[in-house]
Amino acid sequence: MHALLFRKWSSRVKGSDWYDLEWYIKKGVALHLDHFRMKARGSGDWQQPTLSEAKFRELLNDKIDAVSFHSIREDIIRFIPDEGLLDIWSPTYFKDLVKRLKNQ
Repeated sequence: MHALLFRKWSSRVKGSDWYDLEWYIKKGVALHLDHFRMKARGSGDWQQPTLSEAKFRELLNDKIDAVSFHSIREDIIRFIPDEGLLDIWSPTYFKDLVKRLKNQ
């Protein structure tokens, strides 16, 4: 999650970050929000002492709105045996996934 939200590559996306997001949510792996907040504060990417679940989801949705899904697909397609699986990757799809994200 930290890499997906705060990776320093402004002009390049990493498709594996998005693949991991999908994989963790589909597997039902819960986010440990306090751990994420500590990591983000430690890296200097989050300055506030707290981070609510609502704010975290807002950050994810903002990232979804800002990223190029064409670029994500181009970055990861060479690793996916059935590239048709990526046809559903879109802002709507990932926003629906974020709604399913569990929090510890």
